Amino acid sequence: MSSVVNKPIVAGVAVLAAVIAAAVLLKNDSPEPDPPPPATASTEQQPDNETAATVVQPPVTTAATSVPGQTDAHPVPSDPRLTALAVSPPNDLIEFVHGSDGQVIKEIDKDPASPGFNKPSREYMYSHGKVTGLTAYRYSVNQLETTRTAVSYKPDGSVDDLISQTTYSDQKQQR
Repeated sequence: MSSVVNKPIVAGVAVLAAVIAAAVLLKNDSPEPDPPPPATASTEQQPDNETAATVVQPPVTTAATSVPGQTDAHPVPSDPRLTALAVSPPNDLIEFVHGSDGQVIKEIDKDPASPGFNKPSREYMYSHGKVTGLTAYRYSVNQLETTRTAVSYKPDGSVDDLISQTTYSDQKQQR
């Protein structure tokens, strides 16, 4: 009887392995286009000693997004966990406070109908141009929700660790 039960299990595992192997093979067989070589803004010598024209390409807009109040573009987070740490989009109901380096360090709620009117809604911390911390505040009539998120990075720039903690407190004791 045990051999009857094992045959369907073995067959199921074999089918699953075949599906996974096929998916891996199909993914590896699909050719990915090679990225174009980076353009340089300097002139290059051609083999016949003629000078080539200077090549300047505009920045790639698919890999960057502008931050409110800043003139330069910042990369879109490659790690989806960092998306929640991005600065809010431009909005008349948010005041953006910039640090000396031009990065947004605080967002202040300017919605008169909000319980958090004229109070900070988000505070950012940066190190070497990357966000390392975010404190987000959510106000209600009776309670303040505070979420603190910290990020650490690997030497290659990818996310090493992301931790988040949320606390709740009586809003009447706050501010």
